[in-house]
Amino acid sequence: MARELFYKLSYFFLILSNKYGFTNNLHFLIKKGKIRFPSGLSIKVNKENFRDILSLYLFSIKYGVEIGNDWKIDENNYTITTPDGIKFSLKGFDHIIFAETFLYDTHFIDYNLEGKNVIHAGAYVGETALYYAKKGAYVYAFEPQLDCYNIAMQNLRLNPELSSRIVLKNWAIGEDGEIEFPNTKCFGGISAYDNYKEKVKVRSVSISTILDEFNIANPDILDLDIKGAEFQVINDKAIQKFQIVRIEYLTVINGKRIGDLNYLIEKLKAYGFTKTRIYKHNELPFNISVNGTILASK
Repeated sequence: MARELFYKLSYFFLILSNKYGFTNNLHFLIKKGKIRFPSGLSIKVNKENFRDILSLYLFSIKYGVEIGNDWKIDENNYTITTPDGIKFSLKGFDHIIFAETFLYDTHFIDYNLEGKNVIHAGAYVGETALYYAKKGAYVYAFEPQLDCYNIAMQNLRLNPELSSRIVLKNWAIGEDGEIEFPNTKCFGGISAYDNYKEKVKVRSVSISTILDEFNIANPDILDLDIKGAEFQVINDKAIQKFQIVRIEYLTVINGKRIGDLNYLIEKLKAYGFTKTRIYKHNELPFNISVNGTILASK
């Protein structure tokens, strides 16, 4: 919910921008016309692609990204290619998530992950799975939100060489069984704890079950971005089999406390993780006790 508000505030920021963006603010209001980027590139917008292109524009002006130069655009195929050659559909583009992954490099573990096994929960549109695969890892990625999962599958098809290293499932990570998950358009802030009326049942699996079903004897990296469900997953003793654990935690959702940061830290220590780093991974206005990242290693 907070991220949706952040987007709306960003819309107003765009309206007030005179140097770039829409030369006629009426085009912004009716969601039709062209949007001009600082690089000089202009892209047509309409009601169908407005949110995607607006987010791309914010990616450019907020972070100084050269859209059309360093980041290549194929308007006909509706794709963007990162400087290191990973291709994505512009559908569902999220400037905050892409900044975390490709600008802040928040998922960095090592320069070379050749042959490492990564379990990644909360795959969103597949950007992090492709990031890890680009570094040589084998990735088992899980995304419960159906629209995001479908976009992620499309992004994997755009990168056949990398996708050969990735298994992607439309599953939630938590306890074994089923859960009800919001049935919405793809959005990076969706959580099973959100109060959406329309929900669908999806399979939920534990870390132990993942390791068993995919015959992963020696898992290396666990990367969780599961919006509150980390307080369930952390109780799975299979976590102690990993060498590195990265958790994007969220302790409060819609004003309700879900868990405590110290609980996660103490559990990791009990599993033998002796080195712990806690940090913010984006600019969203949350206290570090509410939202941030834990990186733990042995």
